[in-house]
Amino acid sequence: SASASSSSSAAARGRGAGRARAMASVGAKYSSLGCRGVFAGDARGRDGRGWCARAQRGDYIAREASAVRSPAEVINFEGLQLEMDESGAERVKLQVEGWKRWTWRGYECNYISAGENNDGPIVTLVHGFGAHSYHWRYTIPALARAGYRVYALCMLGYGWSPKVEEEYSMEFWGQQVIDFSREVAGATAEDKTFIAGNSIGALAALYAASTAPDSCKGLILVNSAGNFEPDAAPGPEKKTLAQQAVGNADDQGGDTIMDKLRETFGRVTATGIFYFTKVRIKTILQQVYEFDVDDDLVKSIDLAAQDPGAIGTFYQLSLAGSRTKIKPSDLLRDWTGPLMLLWGEKDPWMTPTKAQRILEIKPNAKYVPVLGGHCPHDDCPTASSDAMKAFFADVGA
Repeated sequence: SASASSSSSAAARGRGAGRARAMASVGAKYSSLGCRGVFAGDARGRDGRGWCARAQRGDYIAREASAVRSPAEVINFEGLQLEMDESGAERVKLQVEGWKRWTWRGYECNYISAGENNDGPIVTLVHGFGAHSYHWRYTIPALARAGYRVYALCMLGYGWSPKVEEEYSMEFWGQQVIDFSREVAGATAEDKTFIAGNSIGALAALYAASTAPDSCKGLILVNSAGNFEPDAAPGPEKKTLAQQAVGNADDQGGDTIMDKLRETFGRVTATGIFYFTKVRIKTILQQVYEFDVDDDLVKSIDLAAQDPGAIGTFYQLSLAGSRTKIKPSDLLRDWTGPLMLLWGEKDPWMTPTKAQRILEIKPNAKYVPVLGGHCPHDDCPTASSDAMKAFFADVGA
């Protein structure tokens, strides 16, 4: 029957109440350890990988066991509203109106900060494609509670920042990260910032670190996008459907009839892809997450898609790769400071083979694999935050 099938499916996912209760104590134990066992292996974490995977699975079971809890009340942390998720992990509470504002090139860009008066180092967090500052909702309080000064930016064109038609590129966003880390986070040569970025945000972080090393203390690439092969051309490793549809930026903006027809076709096609993607937000996220995606994350991305300027912005975002002129491998070679690769090993897009390629260029980088998908900082936040804090401690204040 349908109900029997539903019950069977729930049990298979570890959601059966009896099994969850039986495993809750074990899960809570591993959750409290934060999967620190990943550091018990060699420099790349190989020997400790299995233990960490089991620990994080225990953390997931603990989440499921406590899913019957009623919503926790809002926690005020230095003016920032926090909440507890079903597992008891602290995270930023979603705010429809966004958070703080910073004017960059005439645009009021959004950001979240916490621990501004702490004594620890500055940490600048950079989101990936289609995401925003709220995607670091677990990382922000975890690092701020540990004494760090934490700043998460919404890059222009994303999240709660304006949706405008600009000539986006990796250089464009990388410069915004540099300016944000200096103007808002207060990074200087004497008080440098750690920079962590996920997916294409990792490339923006890499650009910022390698271009402005005087204000960067260390770099964390979280399931980084980009082609790091030595002979690879600048731009995306594999073009998305939207990138294929819009073509190259050099072919846009011409005055001939063919130029205008080409741009019109690109815009119409991009609009169709935008709406098709918009109704599949949760499905797409679940494809690249190891664990369940919650409604607040889906809502946060949908909110950005409701902006009247989102369609035109999506068209320009799809051209960003063809506007990018610098190679990721060159940026990586230029960065000579401390480097960590925080990698969700279940990522179907940026698989661990990409991390291995980066390690070939930077063999001294610290490689920390965790049981998570493309966005491990949100998918397995306890292990990811602990890994970041351990890296910061290794580098030193």
